[in-house]
Amino acid sequence: MTRPAWVPANGIVVDELFVLPDWIDYNGHMNVAYFSKAFEVGIDSYKALVGLTLDYIAREGRSTVALEAHVRYRREAALGDRLRVETRIADFDGKRVHVYQELYRDDVLLASQETLAISFDTAARRSCAFETSIAENYRQLFAAAQALSRPELGRGIAIDRSR
Repeated sequence: MTRPAWVPANGIVVDELFVLPDWIDYNGHMNVAYFSKAFEVGIDSYKALVGLTLDYIAREGRSTVALEAHVRYRREAALGDRLRVETRIADFDGKRVHVYQELYRDDVLLASQETLAISFDTAARRSCAFETSIAENYRQLFAAAQALSRPELGRGIAIDRSR
């Protein structure tokens, strides 16, 4: 299968943004809510790339909704930092999509997020399969990311008592 020109060669959709003054909390660093905001910028970009644009969502009444998300915070971000969000598809089955994202300042990994989302009929308010062309776009993006090493996925939260 030949990769379409719109699909990034490595399957990673990249966005850049800056830490804004409103994003800084009482600890003097970027608040966790804005890590989610940064990751959402990446989600919106890959959704637009596969065809889930605002026009498509309004016209077809189809979108995605998150079922679960997990964030790992590794480093702080400060006011004015230039951040890069890298988004890729970790898995896809025609109805559900597992998205993996990393947030960087230069080459420093600040956080990662994985999200499980499902195709959603906005009128019926229930899940549905992705429309054929959208599903094919997801498959193309997922296939392009297969050459990358697989990140640690599905990690739960627990206190490590072995230390």
